[in-house]
Amino acid sequence: MKSVLDAWGLDFKDRLTNRRIGNLGELWSVLIRPFRSVFKSIEMIVYHGLLHVRHVGGGTYVEGALSHKHFLGSKLLKIAPREIIDALVIFSISIISYHLAMMDWGGFSILGAQHEQSLFLYFVGIALVVFSIRRIIDQRNERVRRVAAEQHAHDVSMRDPLTQLPNRAKFEVEASARLKRPNSRMTVLLLGLSQFKRLHDVYGHLGCDAALLQVSRRLQDRIDCDSLFARISDDEFAVSLSHVDPEIAGKIAASLAEAVKEPVQIGIEHLSMGANVGIAQAGRGQVTVDELLRCAHVALSRARNNRAEYCFFDPMMDAHVRERSLLELDLVTAIGKHEIQPYYQPIVDLKSRQIVGFEALARWQHPVTGFIPPNKFIPVAEELGQMELLWRRLLGDACRDALTWPDEITLSFNFSPSQLSDRRFADEVLSILSNTGLPAHRLEAEITENAIVTDIDATRYAIETLRNSGVRIAIDDFGTGYSSLSHLYELRFDKLKVDRRFVQELGMTSESDIFMRAIIGLCGGLNLCTTAEGVETEAQALAASRHGVHQGQGFLFGKAICSRSVMQLLSTSSRSQRVA
Repeated sequence: MKSVLDAWGLDFKDRLTNRRIGNLGELWSVLIRPFRSVFKSIEMIVYHGLLHVRHVGGGTYVEGALSHKHFLGSKLLKIAPREIIDALVIFSISIISYHLAMMDWGGFSILGAQHEQSLFLYFVGIALVVFSIRRIIDQRNERVRRVAAEQHAHDVSMRDPLTQLPNRAKFEVEASARLKRPNSRMTVLLLGLSQFKRLHDVYGHLGCDAALLQVSRRLQDRIDCDSLFARISDDEFAVSLSHVDPEIAGKIAASLAEAVKEPVQIGIEHLSMGANVGIAQAGRGQVTVDELLRCAHVALSRARNNRAEYCFFDPMMDAHVRERSLLELDLVTAIGKHEIQPYYQPIVDLKSRQIVGFEALARWQHPVTGFIPPNKFIPVAEELGQMELLWRRLLGDACRDALTWPDEITLSFNFSPSQLSDRRFADEVLSILSNTGLPAHRLEAEITENAIVTDIDATRYAIETLRNSGVRIAIDDFGTGYSSLSHLYELRFDKLKVDRRFVQELGMTSESDIFMRAIIGLCGGLNLCTTAEGVETEAQALAASRHGVHQGQGFLFGKAICSRSVMQLLSTSSRSQRVA
């Protein structure tokens, strides 16, 4: 480096002495020239965040964090931090300034101005050397502190702030490392707390935090120290086990669920919680921790649905989940495209056998899989929040179809408990009647007993609003729910529909006949019309008629048909009546 600076200094002195620098641009070009040589002869080595500057004589070698190949193929500005470059520039300037100060200049002229040799450059060089060394030390210390702070932040980001257990990110990193070990047989247990949302609604965040701390400590006490235990969500904990047989995994899962059942203390109260566990085991094929957690979650959902302590993942569950996912996507599309249409099942007078009304039933003809029954897609629509849009469209279509029927033919439409709990429900029904032009007295709103129990106040408001407008109210599937006799009196229904189970046992057992006589006596006292559901044989129709049931509905009188077929059926029924 000294030889390079000596050569540059002599050239610089010659240019100044012979006045071969005519402007500031040429002066800057000459001054910056030695920096290229200085940077070429300085090696930057970064090792654990520390800077080492070494003079290289005859060649370049690299050790530590940067390989020889990486160093030679990189630019200094790319491989060194910004603050290190700043310190290096100052250091280089100090070297050049010091070298200039030690040269024998004599008198010289820069851009026409006369100067004498001075000690100024000497002191400037010394000061810059000291400053650059101090700067490098400060930057090194700052970098050490920064690395420590980043490491601390990283450690905090990998921990659950409440329980101090590893979080999901930490669990996935460590479990993935274990999964890559040779002959690794990993089992993942996913434990989910039950009724955690209710606990949060009653006791808030502080109460939930206290419960979670107690539960996490109990679970830790029952897990082997070699196992990986983490809290991966608000109410879910994950455990990674290695080389564990299914039988042992089941025992561990049962033990964890049992630990959660022990009462937890929130303030002065003691509460009992529950838990379910989903278990997934890595097979022979390639699998990731995320896939194991997904499978464990599927098994956890099955355990919750079956009210079991634990459940092992099975590929059939995965097929069911994927089928359900496809059903959800297709259902949303079908509702948007108006593919779900109302079909109509006839309701007849048991004495005259004449059609007195139709019940609208939702029917979905899937373009690929064919007919999908309502009991399969209606619950899914409610879970997806699509039920309001679906019933509004179905009711609107049914009302428009009913306008083409004779005036004495009524339309029955079934409403779910979730619809009745909405305070806007009655007003929306009346709005649809107004928009379609169907008279209110021709609509018969059917509600189940469970809807009454779900929200009695909302149900009372809906029934009173609809009845005051002329809509008839029927209680559906009577005998299968939890309503009391006081509900029948208080809510003032117009019709009671007896569940098919009691109708199909008429004449077969004395208990069914006694029950039917009691229902008919009660309805007669309350002046309620009665309908027998699920009538499939002539004997059932005759037995129901003998007990005093007014109307019948079932396969004996016809299945649900489309709107075009309704007109044909009514036309045929009208001709038969005229012939009779």
